[in-house]
Parts: sequence; C-alpha cells; structure tokens
Amino acid sequence: MFTNFENLKSLARGAALALLPLIAACGGGGGDESSADNVGPGTNPIACIIVILASGQTDCITGSGSSSPSSPSQAAGTTDSKAASSITNSAPVLQGNQEFESNDELANANLPESAARSSADTQIGWYVAGSIDDIADTRDAFAFTPERTSDYAIALCPPEGSGCDESAEIDTLTAFFRVLDQDGKVLLTSQADTDEGNSHQTTFDAGVLYYVTVEAGDTMGVKVDYRLFVYEK
Repeated sequence: MFTNFENLKSLARGAALALLPLIAACGGGGGDESSADNVGPGTNPIACIIVILASGQTDCITGSGSSSPSSPSQAAGTTDSKAASSITNSAPVLQGNQEFESNDELANANLPESAARSSADTQIGWYVAGSIDDIADTRDAFAFTPERTSDYAIALCPPEGSGCDESAEIDTLTAFFRVLDQDGKVLLTSQADTDEGNSHQTTFDAGVLYYVTVEAGDTMGVKVDYRLFVYEK
C-alpha cells in the first residue's frame, strides 16, 4: 500500500507540473474573479484550461473570441491598406497657412509649409488663406520646392467656408495667379483665362524652386479674401 501511495503522489505531482504552463498561458489566475469584467475564459484559469485542452490551442482566447494581441499596434487595430490608399488618392493631405505681409515681391515671398507624407502613396500639398486688393496690396508671392516630381493642381478659391469647385472659383477678372520659375519667368497664368479659369494643373520637378503669386485684377477698391491651393494630383 505504501508503494501505491507513493505512486499516486508521483502522478499528482506530475499532473500539477503539467498544469503550470496552462495556468501561465491563462494569466496565472491572479485577477479578481469577482470583478464584473472577469467574464471571458482568458480571465479564469480553470475555464481557460478547459478551452486549451478541448481546442488544442497553446494560448487562451479573450471573451470576445479574438486572439489576444501580441503588440500595442495590433491592440489598437490596423487600417486596411487598400482602403487607406483609395482615401489618400481621393483626398490629398493639405497643410494650412496664413499669408503675411510684406510679400509683394519674389524676394520676400512667404514660404508655405506643406503637409508631411505618411507613405509613398500619400498625396500632399498646402494652401494659404490671404487677401488682396487693387489699391494697396496688388500681389502676394509664395515660394516652394516640391520634394518629388508630380502633377499638381493649383486653384484660387473663395475664403474658408465656401466651395472650391468650378462654379465657386474666384473670377479671374477679380484675381488670378501666376506660376514662375526660380528666375522669375512666368510658366503659367490664369489671367483672363475663360476656359480653365482659376483652376489649373501643371507638373513640378523635385528640388526646383517655384513661385506662385496671387495678383489683383479689378477688386473695385475692396479687399478680396482668397485661398490658394497647391497640391499633388
């Protein structure tokens, strides 16, 4: 009988040792079992062990039925790359800027800040909110250097809160824009453009300095507020 008792003790010891990894995989059972949040098998060692033995898993599952996250990024969730790409392509990321004087010459042009590119597929750009008139403030100049060669859209639009489609552009007789190279040569202008209006597309080369100016036409002596958009297409 003594020998049988020793054998039983050995079997019990072996079973306990075998259960230790399962208890560890289930969180050790150290939580408060009376807690209202303690409802999933991942929080109850005995229930968890039953799940592991029945399913053959090496780890427990949460009460929601999804695998426990292995990193903070997984816990926070991930974005579908295809969906993110389609959103990015349809809506460029823009950095807003405020025009400040004096910026009537290329030599003192404002330097608008562009949005940061979060991925290779992200389209970026900038816009400036400013004002102009045909008496004391006839030109505003802005300078920028693209980080990569791309097709760009340029649009001169009404102030914040108004639309910026073709039906809501600022009339080119009131104000227009010019695109100039680093030597001051005009590359593109919307002046008196009855076809494209104040919305154009052009190609900018990476690492090259460009200027975009907003010019007053006939503002009838009053200040005209605008938003100048420059962004990748």
